This record gives sequence, structure tokens and C-alpha cells, in this order.
Amino acid sequence: MGKGVGNTASGFAASAEGLNTTASGAAAHSEGYSTLASGDTSHAEGNSTIASGSAAHAEGHLTQATNDTAHAEGTSTIASGVAAHAEGYQTNAAGESSHAEGSMTLAAGLEAHSEGYGTQAWGARSHTEGFNTSTQTTAVNAHAEGEGNSASGRASHVEGGGTDPLGNAAPNFASGSGSHAEGVGSTSMGFASHAEGGTADITAASGPSALGDFSHAEGQNTTASGSASHAEGLATLASGNVGAHAEGQNTIASGTASHAEGFQTLASGPSGHAEGANTRAGGSFSHAEGVGTLASGGYAHAEGADTTASGQASHAEGFQTQAFAPNSHAEGEATIVLAEHTGSHIMGHNGSTRFPYSWHLANGLAVGPSFNSAVIEGLTGNLYLDGTLQSPGAADYAEMFETSDGLAIDAGYFVTFDGASDRIRKARAADEYILGVISARPAIVADSSDLRWNGMFATDEWDRILYHEVEVPEVKNEYGHIVREAGTKTEPVLNPEWDDSQEYISRQDREEWVAVGIIGKLLVRDDGTCEAGGYCRPDDNGMATAAAAGYRVMKRTGERQIRIFVK
Repeated sequence: MGKGVGNTASGFAASAEGLNTTASGAAAHSEGYSTLASGDTSHAEGNSTIASGSAAHAEGHLTQATNDTAHAEGTSTIASGVAAHAEGYQTNAAGESSHAEGSMTLAAGLEAHSEGYGTQAWGARSHTEGFNTSTQTTAVNAHAEGEGNSASGRASHVEGGGTDPLGNAAPNFASGSGSHAEGVGSTSMGFASHAEGGTADITAASGPSALGDFSHAEGQNTTASGSASHAEGLATLASGNVGAHAEGQNTIASGTASHAEGFQTLASGPSGHAEGANTRAGGSFSHAEGVGTLASGGYAHAEGADTTASGQASHAEGFQTQAFAPNSHAEGEATIVLAEHTGSHIMGHNGSTRFPYSWHLANGLAVGPSFNSAVIEGLTGNLYLDGTLQSPGAADYAEMFETSDGLAIDAGYFVTFDGASDRIRKARAADEYILGVISARPAIVADSSDLRWNGMFATDEWDRILYHEVEVPEVKNEYGHIVREAGTKTEPVLNPEWDDSQEYISRQDREEWVAVGIIGKLLVRDDGTCEAGGYCRPDDNGMATAAAAGYRVMKRTGERQIRIFVK
């Protein structure tokens, strides 16, 4: 059936109306001007439209619905996919069940949707919107929006884009499956990665790049290339294998599970941490903080300014200190623990260590040689002093002696040896040899064995301690990491009679051991007869009594007490 002028209804039960329209499909309908409905049950209307697909619908101007149940409307649109829909201007819905709208858009993927201007949705069920955005054929279920952006990863999302602050085109790219890129000039390439932020000049440096799987890059010119890494701030890089984190400005976290923060810091050791400015944590599980510090030893810690902790488990703090030996500690200013001095500690200014497992107090010149003021040698227990040992109140030198009856002797009594033994008792008037006076507060106490049993180590016939080299085994923690390397160590030889099951009680805590002052100023009990400037000797009770010669009485300090000088 035809109505109008120049129309042709050649299809069974077809209808053509208007001017120069054709309905050649069964039950097809054409209307308007120069329209063609060639598909069965199709409908073409408007101006120069074509509905060639079965049950297709074309309307508007120069539109084409070329596949079954397709719909094209607007101007110069094409709906070539089954059940596709194209609308607007020069849009193309080529994918099955796709939808293209806006201007010059393309929905090529299965069930894809493109809208805006110049957008292209190639991925199945993908969505593009905005200006010149696109999803690639690999971008199943992806979403691209904004300006000039591209989503090529499955289920990826890209937004933002446009230009950098200088007007340069700076699109974003989401190429990783499940990734998200936003901002300006950013790229999310890793699986489930996220890039956000931008760049001041895309021609000089790109925006944030999340290259590693599950990585996150944000801020300006940052890169997260390691798996599950995180880079934030300005020009930071998190490249460690897994779990690295870089933040701040120009920081690099290249070690596995490392962390770099601050300014121009580098955490290259596994699980290392660098913070502050220009610090480096290169050792495994190391930590560098402050300014210009270096922690290159495993488990090392460097802090302060320009310090170095290169020994395993070493610690350097202060200014220009260096801990080169394992388990060592350097603090203060310009102090050094030498590499061969394992376990040593130095503090102060401008000095270096002398012994392993020892304590050192440096006191070198500001400009000139380095040296130490005090050293305690760990191996021997020797104390070295470049100065005077001062005692503000105590004034005598004493040694520990054991009493012959096993009972304590109180302070202030004269004592002597009991017969031919090395034990002592209170002195008597008839004793020719007087050992000294029991001291209440000696300045120095010798033979005290306060820290250990005096026979703990083997000695030669001159009582010199014997030493030997021992093998120190390697020690690993529960994760298999070496926390102490194998090596050798000089140690005293244990006495075979040493019984570590016995509790040791210091001589100062046992009543049978007393401190006898043998030189210096000492307080003595007296019978009231002694006078300052005179002399004294012990009576039969071990107390002082006036004598023509003996010990010089310095002054009376109490009704029954005087101070004497013993030499």
C-alpha cells in the first residue's frame, strides 16, 4: 500500500508514504522523504533513513538501522549491531545491544555504551562518556569518562584527563584489570591498581603511575611499580617487590616491604625504613632517620646528622658518628666504632674504639687528634682513665678480707691477721702488725668480687686469667633471617670447678667479708684519750688509745670517734 508521491510498497503487507519512500520488507513501513524500510517489519521515517534490519527502526536524517531490532535516530547515525541504538550526530552503535549517543561516538563492543563527543566503547559492556575517551577491546565492563582518556583493562575505570596546567593534552590510562586512573596524565597499569593526581608539565614528567599489581600512586609524578606498593607526594617511587611505600618528595622505596618518607630518602633494604632528608636505609630491616644518615647494616639504625651504621645490628646517633662493627653503638660527635670491635660502645667527641665489647668515652680535639678519656675493656674488665679518679667524700683505699670467726666486724675497729692465716680479727694492744681499720665508706674497694665468684675463670700460677678463642655459631630468627653471623671471640677460660647451678652472693652482701681501709683518712673508735696532733694505737678491744707513736690523729669527730691517717 502506498500513499503520497513516488513511493514503493513492494513488501508483503508493507506501507510506504510520503515522497520517494520504499517499504520492501514484509510488513515494513516507510514514511517521510527517500526512506527505505527493507527489513521485515522495519520502520524508516524522516529524511533519507534506512531500516534494513528485521524489526529495525531508523528515523531523523541519514540514519541507518542495519541489523535486526536496531534503532537509529538523529543525524547520520548508524545502528549496525543487533538490538543496537544510535542517536545524536554521526554516532555508531556497532556492537550487539550497544548504545551510541551524542556526537561522533562509537559503541563497538557487545552491550557497550558511548556518549558525549568522539568517545569509543570497544570493550564488551564498557561505557565511555565525555570527550574523546575510549575503552579498548580488552576493556570488558570498563568505564572511561572525562577528556581523552582510555580504559583498556577489564573492569577498569578512567576519569579526568584533559590538559596539564600549561595546556598540553594529558589524558589518563587505565590498562590494568580492575584498575582506576584519575586526575591528569596518570596511568594505572597493574592489576587492581589505582593512580590519581597529576603533573605540572606532561612533556617533562608523567602524572602518577601505578604499574604494580594492587599498587597505588597518588600526588604528582609518583610511581608505584612494586606489587601492592604505594607512592604518594611529589616524584616518589615505590619499586620494592612487594608492599613498598614511598611518600614525601623524591623518595625511593626499592626494598621489599620498605618505607621511604621525607625528602630524597632511599629505603633499599628489605623492610628498611628511611625518613627525614637524604637518608638511606640499605640494610635488611634497617632504619635511617634525620639528615644524611646511612643504615647499611642488617637491622642497623642511624639517626641524627651524617651518621653511619654499617655493622649488623649497629646503632649510630648524633653528628658524624660511625658504627662499623656488628652490634656496636656510636653516639655523640665524630665517634667511630672500628669494624673489628664487635659489640663496642663509644660516646663523646672525636674518638675511636680500642677494644671489642667495651665502653669508650671519646674526648678528642675539635681540630686535631682523636683520643679517649675513659675506656672499660669488656674482656678484662680493666678501666683506663686519662684523668683523675675523684671521690667527693670517701677518702681511703680498702681491700676485702674474711673474718676468722665468720662474723662481721663493725666499722671503726683496728684489725690484724689472725695468726698465720689470711683471715682477720680485731687488733689488740700487744699486736705488732696492724693491717688497717674497718672502713664504713671507702673510696676504692679491691678484691671485692662483687660481679662474680673470684674463682670463676682459670688462671696461671701468677693469678693471670687464661683466655682462648671460641667459635660463635650463626643465629637465625624464626623467619630464617640471620641475626648473628658466625665468627670467633676471645673469652676467659672457665674454671672446671665453676658450678652455674649455685647462686653467687657478692662479698659485700656476706657478713664474714669486711672492707679494711689500709691507706688514707679513716674514722676510728677511741677510748676518749686521743688528741688531735697526737698518735694512737689499738687497745685490747681494737679501739684507738693515745700513744707516743703510731697513727697520726687528725681531729676528734665525736665523743668516742677520731679521724686518723693510715699509710
